[in-house]
Formats: sequence, C-alpha cells, structure tokens
Amino acid sequence: MYNIDMRLRHLLFFLAFVAITILVIVQFGQFGQLLNVLKKINPWILIGVVILRYLYYWTNTKYFESYLKNFNHKPPFKELFRDIVVVNFTDTVFPTGGVSGIAVLRGRLRKHKVSAHTSTVAQAFYKGFTGISFIVLLLTSLVLLFFSKKIEMVSFRLILVVLLFMLVSSILIFGLLSNRKLFTKLSYLFTRPFNWILKKLKKNSLGKDQLYELIEKFYETLSDFKNNWRMLVMPFFWCFLSLIIDIASLYLVFVSFGAYPNPGVVIAAFLVAMTLSVLSIFTSGIGVFELGLVGILVGLGMSFDVSFSASIVYRFIALWLFLPVGLYFYKKAMIDEK
Repeated sequence: MYNIDMRLRHLLFFLAFVAITILVIVQFGQFGQLLNVLKKINPWILIGVVILRYLYYWTNTKYFESYLKNFNHKPPFKELFRDIVVVNFTDTVFPTGGVSGIAVLRGRLRKHKVSAHTSTVAQAFYKGFTGISFIVLLLTSLVLLFFSKKIEMVSFRLILVVLLFMLVSSILIFGLLSNRKLFTKLSYLFTRPFNWILKKLKKNSLGKDQLYELIEKFYETLSDFKNNWRMLVMPFFWCFLSLIIDIASLYLVFVSFGAYPNPGVVIAAFLVAMTLSVLSIFTSGIGVFELGLVGILVGLGMSFDVSFSASIVYRFIALWLFLPVGLYFYKKAMIDEK
C-alpha cells in the first residue's frame, strides 16, 4: 500500500508539472520576453523576500504562543518555532489536508503538557482567524480593484464577480457557526470523502467521534472566550499578520522584477490561488496554486511573462527553499528524539 501511495503522489506531482509546462508552451510566443524578465531580477530584493518568509514562520509561532498563554501554557519560543516549521514541512511533504500537521503538533506540544484538545482547537482557531483575515483582505482587494483604471476589461469584471462570490460564500460559511447542529452535520458530510481517500492511503483520518469531540471542544472554548474576547485579540493579530506577510512576500517578488502592480491585483490573485490550493490537498497546491495565481494576474491585466516568473520565484522561496530546514528539524524532532 505504501508503494501505491507513493506512486499516486508522484503521479499527482507529475500532472501538476505537466499543467505548468502546458501553460508555458501555450505562451511560448512570449518565451523570449520571459527570459528577459528573469535577467532583470534584483537578487538583493529577493533577500528581503527570504527575510519575510522567516517572519512568516515567526508570526505563526507567535500565534500559538499567545493562544496557549491563555491556558497558562508557555512552551519555549525556540522549541515552538521549530515545531511550527516541522508542521509546515509535514503538511507539504505528506499532504493530507492539514491532518498530518494537526497530529504532529499535538505530539510536539504534549511534552509541554498541552492537551490534545487544546492543541487541536488552537489549530481550528488558526484556520478560523485565517478565514476572517481572508474576508477582510478579499473585501480590501475588491475596493482597490473597483477603483482601478482597468475596470472596463471583460476579464477584469468577470474576476470581480468571482471575488464577490467568494466573499459572500465565506461570510455564509462563518454564518453557519451560529447554528451548531447544522455546522456539525455539514462538517461531517464535508470530511467523509476526504477521510475515505485518507483511509485508502492508510493516512490518519478524522473519525466521526473525533470530529464531534473537536467541534464540542471548539464551541466550549468559543463560549469561554465570549466572556473574555480580549484574550483572542493577540492570537488574531498574529494570524492576520501572517497572511499579510505572505502576500507582502509575493508583492516584493514583483518589485524584484521591477514591477509595481496594484496591491488589489496581488491580493486577489493570492487569495484565489490559496483557495484553489486548499482544494488540491494531495499535492499541497503545487501546480494548482501557480496556475490559479498566473491566471488571475493575467486576467487582471498583468503580462504573462512577469506573472509567471514572479509566481515561480515566489513558490520556490516560500515552498522549496525552506524544505531542507523543515527536513532538518523534522529529523531531529520525529526521528532522533525517538
């Protein structure tokens, strides 16, 4: 079964690579321009992108530190930072829709006497805060794009409609939280197909009892926070800042190519690509993210050569460049310590 699992993952990565290759071939007439753009890249600015990626992990760690502090848990920051890097590495190399990362962090925090429920709910709140940040930034991008000079482009208007649909859908999803019974039922229905696939691949799945227990703990914690909502201010701030840094990293890559696009364009493209990558859980969004990012950027009026070059450079720094670091910490945490 392990060999089948590996073959399936390799096939998915191969298909993602093929999709990107087709995109380049379709635009082959602009290949010369693509090379010219790559020659103009400013390596000093890319160093700034690498620094921002480090800050991304740092703010991720600050989120968990501030959240756990509410329950009188104070794991050493350096250890927690390494654990977050390991979680990101695990979710990338063993893509299971975040299930692998949840299991790893639960295990890593157990040595600091953090219960499995507290650890899991902390990650659930992180997803929730990311969703709220997503809505805020999506609304911001819509406003910035609405006042853009390219509003008369057909593709521009179509993408605005897609963004508006995403905004309304996101708000409705959060509205479901007010109906606990309906939210629980829909959560179970949503996880069933993913769990079926995970079981076939002999990966950790989220069982019905586990899901109901998680939701119960989530609502209990949410009820506690209602009486002292200020406890969530700093965790939300660090989560929101993480997403801002993620988008700023992409924007700075464009700057390294000498391009200064409308921030609304970059925000919109990033959020759409992020949404698509979430749906592609077994390739960590590889291929899907790049295609979505380039497609939206070009649809919003940016040239293909700059859009494609920036997306590839960004993904190389954000995803591949930190994998060796993640592998090192993963080996120390998951193998050497055992």
